[in-house]
Amino acid sequence: MEVFFADGHLAALCGSHRGLRAKYGDAGAKKVLQRLRLLRQAEDLDEIMAGPGKCHPLKGAYYQDCHALRLHGGFRLVFRLMTDKEKAEAGVITQNSALVIQIIDYHEG
Repeated sequence: MEVFFADGHLAALCGSHRGLRAKYGDAGAKKVLQRLRLLRQAEDLDEIMAGPGKCHPLKGAYYQDCHALRLHGGFRLVFRLMTDKEKAEAGVITQNSALVIQIIDYHEG
């Protein structure tokens, strides 16, 4: 599955091991990279749900159609599958693509 990011800042952060370590520590950076690898290697949502990270659907209007993967502590990687319109706009031809929305600390929310 192809992985995209909600904004350039998140894409830059997730593309930089140094940036991830500075923001989340060594253990946190490792978990973020593991979860991104899980998303990239998965063919569909069922595969992600069955994998590590205790993937679970989120509730609420803001998180409609979103899922979260556990990272470390209270941190979660929030993502959703891209819509057909979003994939067309991005020129994506794969059946399933993930859009990473945010990395959030549930304990601060």
